This record gives sequence, C-alpha cells and structure tokens, in this order.
Amino acid sequence: MTKHVQGEIVLIVDDDPVIRILMRRALHPSMTNIIEASSGEEAIALFTQYLPDLILLDVSMDKMDGFACCSAIRALPEGENVAIIMVTALDQPQDIQKAFDVGATDFMTKPVKWPLLSHRIHYVLKANKTIKELTKSKNKLAKAQSIAHLGSWEWDFNNKTLDCSDEVYRMLGMQPKERELTFSNLIEIVHPDDRQMLSQTVTHALKTRQGYDIEYRILRENGEIITLHDRTDISEDFGQPILNGTLHDISTRKKSEQEITYYAYYDTLTDLPNRRNFLDRLDTAIAVAKRRANKLALLFIDLDHFKRINDTLGHKAGDELLCEAANRIKTTIRQTDLMAINCENAEYENSHIARLGGDEFTLLLTELESFDCVANVAQRLINELAKPYFVMGKKTFISASVGISFYPDDGVTGDILLQHADTAMYEVKNNGKNGYQLFSHEMHQSLMHRLQIEAELREALALGDQLKLYYQPQISSSHGDVVGYEALMRWEHPTKGMLSPYDFIHIAETSGLIIAIGEWALLEACKQAKTLSVSHQHFTRMAVNLSALQFNHASIFDHVKTALEQTSLPPHLLELEITESAIIDNVDDAIVLLNKLKKLGVKLAIDDFGTGYSSLNYLKNFPIDTLKIDKSFVDGIVNNPKDAAIARTIVQLALNLGLSTIAEGVEYTEQHELLKTMGCDGLQGYLFSKPISSDKL
Repeated sequence: MTKHVQGEIVLIVDDDPVIRILMRRALHPSMTNIIEASSGEEAIALFTQYLPDLILLDVSMDKMDGFACCSAIRALPEGENVAIIMVTALDQPQDIQKAFDVGATDFMTKPVKWPLLSHRIHYVLKANKTIKELTKSKNKLAKAQSIAHLGSWEWDFNNKTLDCSDEVYRMLGMQPKERELTFSNLIEIVHPDDRQMLSQTVTHALKTRQGYDIEYRILRENGEIITLHDRTDISEDFGQPILNGTLHDISTRKKSEQEITYYAYYDTLTDLPNRRNFLDRLDTAIAVAKRRANKLALLFIDLDHFKRINDTLGHKAGDELLCEAANRIKTTIRQTDLMAINCENAEYENSHIARLGGDEFTLLLTELESFDCVANVAQRLINELAKPYFVMGKKTFISASVGISFYPDDGVTGDILLQHADTAMYEVKNNGKNGYQLFSHEMHQSLMHRLQIEAELREALALGDQLKLYYQPQISSSHGDVVGYEALMRWEHPTKGMLSPYDFIHIAETSGLIIAIGEWALLEACKQAKTLSVSHQHFTRMAVNLSALQFNHASIFDHVKTALEQTSLPPHLLELEITESAIIDNVDDAIVLLNKLKKLGVKLAIDDFGTGYSSLNYLKNFPIDTLKIDKSFVDGIVNNPKDAAIARTIVQLALNLGLSTIAEGVEYTEQHELLKTMGCDGLQGYLFSKPISSDKL
C-alpha cells in the first residue's frame, strides 16, 4: 500500500552506508523526507510503497546494478513520473549514454561535490514538477478530447506529416502514433463521395491562407462510417504558415438528426413516407409535370372494414394488417409505374407510396402515357388487397376503395388533387366499396352539398328544436285498432322546410352524428310511449329504428337502458328495429348484444325483412320478436304473384317460428285484405295514416 507523506520525498539508493549518510547530511535540512535503500531490490520495494519524487541511484551495486534498477522502476506504474539521478564513478561516454537509455533524468559522477548536491537536487525537482504538470495537463486535455470525441491536429505547409493528437488517431480507427499521417493517406480513408470536396477545400486554404469549417465522412478499416466536423484556422510560426485544426466526431449527432428526420417524414409502422413527406413530394412532382407538360395521377387508397379488424382482434392485429397491406401495395406496383422524383435524396425505398394516417394510403404515378394504365394499376391494387390475410393466426378479409384524380385536369395544386382523390374514394364507399372511381366535378358538388348538410345538421342537433319525431300508426289486422307506432325522424330545416330521413340520415351515418341523434330520438320516443301507454288502451309498442352504426356502437345498450330508466317506460313497450345488415356484420357480437337487450325486456324486430341476407340461421339463433315485410313486396302483392308468394312465405315462416309480422307501405284496401287473409298480424301505411306529429297523436 502506498504511504502518503507531506512534502517532496527523496530516495537514496547505495550499498555503501557511508555514502548514504553523506548524501543525507548534504540534503538536510532543506529536504526532510529522505528514505534509504541499500540495494536495487529494496529500492523497487520502497518506490512502490512511497512513490518518491526523486531517486539518487548508485550504478555499481551487487546483484542488481543501478541500470537494471532504473529500468525496472521506469516500467512500474507511476515510474515514468519520478526524477532519477544516477551516481557513479564511471565517466565513460558509453556509460552516460546507457544511463539515459534506461531512463535516467540526470547523471552525477563521483566524487560528489556535496555543497552543490542540494542545489542540483532542487533544480531537478523543480524541472520534474514542471514536467509532471505539463504531463498532467496533456493527459487532462487528452481525456477531455476523448470524452468529447474531439481531436486536434497541426500541419506545417512545408512538412508532409500531420501532427495529430491521440484522439485523432482513435477517430480514424488507428492506435495513437500507429503511423505517420499525411494528407495523402488521410484522403485515402475519406468517403469517396467526400474526397473531392475535402481536397478542394484544403487546396483553397493553402492558396488563400484562410481556414475552413466543413464536415466529411471517414471509412474505417472495419467498414464503419463516421462523420467528422473539421474546423481550422491558420497561424504563423516564425513567419511560416501553419494550419491548425480540430476534428469532432459528430456521428452520434448525425444519427440523431437522421432519426429526427425519419420520424418527421416517415411512418414508423410501415416505413412509408407520411403525409408531410408525401405532400412535399407531390408539390415537387407537380412542378416537374408543369415544366415538362406531363400528366400525373394521384390514387387515394382506403382500406374497407379495417375498423372491424381493430375492434374485434385488437390494435396489434390492426397494425399487423396495415403492415401487410403496405407491403402488398409496394410489391404490386411495377417499377415503371412508380414516382421517381428527387431520387438522389431518397433514403428509403418506395418513396412514391405514402401512408397518410390510419388506413389511408396514397400512390403517385407520373409521366402517364394513357389514363388506361392508371385504371389497370388501381384494379391490380384492389385485387391484391382483397386476398385473404392471416393476422395473429386468424384468416380475415378486407377490401379497398380507390379514388383517382389527375393533374392538371382535376387540379393544379397538391391540396386540391388530394381532396379530389379523397372525394372520389368516398364515392366508392357510398356505392358499396371494393372498387375505384375517377373524380368528377359533379362528385365535388355533391360532396360540397353533403358537407353543408352535415354542418347544418350539427347546428340543428345543438339547437335542439329543429329535429322532430313523427309517428306512424301500426294497426292490428284482426280488430283494426292502433296497437303501436313507429317513430320516424324529421328535420324542420330553417330554409328547406320539412326534410325526411332520406335527405339527411345517410349523411348523419357517414359523419357519426347518427349516434347523438339516435340517442336523442330514443329518449324522445320513450317519453311519447310513456304518455301513450296511459291514454291508449290497445297500445303495445313504440318502434324505434337503430341504424347499423348505432347498433354496433359500444354504448347502445347503455343508451337504451338510460332511456327506459329516465322515462319509467316498461321495457316491453319498446321495440327496436334493426336491419339485417347490422346484425350480419358481426354475428358473434350481435348475438351477445341482442340477448342483453332481450334480458332488459325490450322487443326486437328485423326491419325490411326479405331485402337483405334473409338467413334462416340468424332467425334460429337471434332472439327476434317481429319480422317487418318490406314495402317493395307489399307494393306488388295484389298484381304480382311472386311478391304475393314472398309475402305469404314470410308470414308463414314467422308463424312457424312463433314470431309476429308487420307489413309496411299498405296503401290500398286490396293489400289490406290480402295481408289479413295471409295471417299478417300488423299493418302500417298511408291507407291508415301518414306519420303525424306528437301533438296530433
């Protein structure tokens, strides 16, 4: 263990005790921390223990002489920092040279001039202290440079060799001072794309005597690429210009910048460009097309039924499906179809395709030869995306709706082209999905109309006095009394007058407003049903329609339960009418929900029966109470034997299953009589009454 002693320590090493005494007396009292060793071995042990500042070392000793002892001490930790003065009677040049070769700081010959010894020792200690401080500062600088990944270098223009710090060597993937560095062999390890720039910059600095501030990449022998920031200035040393520089390893910063750029411009799930990136590239493509008088096409791709996957299998499955869909889009498009803009800056493949967000993708096609090729691309995409997916071990299906707009026919800016392609895509959605549609200006006008209606509908819902419920009576075919009512929505528009559901319900569904409207209608209908249950002797039900979106909403059960509780309406007086498509969309969830509603006590009816799937299987499994025969069959029931046969079959089916039936759209007495003969329980239509307002009930 090293002993710590205050003040400077001198170690005297000599096998002659008299010499040691004389040396101690010569140094005393100016030196107080003096230790002695009588052999080289003992000297090494004491050095390890005390770490002296100076050693007076005799050359001629038994066993281990001074040369061997000096060499051994220099090899020890901290051995380089001690001053060693070798003392000997030998005065031949080769002996002196040997002393310095093994690491001696100074050399003294015997006989020693004792009065001068103390001064000599103080001079050597002072010089050694300065050397220690310089070495310490150098080590601190080297450590700081290593931590900061910063190195320094110097180049005398008259010398080929660069004087570099250890950190510069480490940056270049070499051991410090491994070999001499020249500008020529430095250029050899610079990235090929940066060599010309660096050469031109240094040449310009030599000519103009001005420094520079640049970045370039280095190729290490292990294949690693690092980025260096090189900043220089020029100074003069005795009239000679010298280029001084610092090298900073900024690879980590560059990587961070690249990651920030990636997150700003790319979708992390699919590795496709995001909306911001795509809009920039779209603007560039339009500029190129304008300059070359070319056309381009923008395809807006939206996955159909994606929400169903997310809701049933979870978001992880949804992410997996999105990645698979993105890969299919990438592989489906031929290279000749792809956008090839700004390729020199493209760091990722397939930069022509983008994910705008959610389940929306875009594709840009440039330099079109004909519009037919765009249709071919769209159809190939639709076919590929319609193939089965295996997500989390389960086989599932989706499809795609594709809207297409063209530059310059459908717009001359990126925003307009994207808006029009989006409009065309929604037209596909409205027409059954799984197809493509070219944009038309009539379509745009229709969209503007829908957006206006949606805004006005939101305002009507907020105001609360424009939406109305009208009630159409349902008649018992056996005794002719009113037994129930169907609640039907009306909108008392401030400028367009009274609007039927045909004018706005579809917009309410696509915008999601149907949830709030449906909740309001359910509560209003239950309030009215509560009043009717008191005043009408034969009143048995209030029928309320649930849209597919409303039925599949997570809160529908709570909405029904809340409406019944707030109005104190007996549950059996409420009949919920559901379309076949709403329950077929997700059979398993539908069964659970219908059974919960049935336990609540409400009645359940299938609206427009016969126009949808008409599956006997769901009639067997679902707790249905009533089948409503659609008006399209009732219209032709008198004159068309097929319509009559269908109506008769539905009535008989319901009787066999223990269900009741109601026929919609009864307008003539002949229809009434025929349906009564068939055994239909309830009748509804203009023959009996149009839908009427609540104050006329």
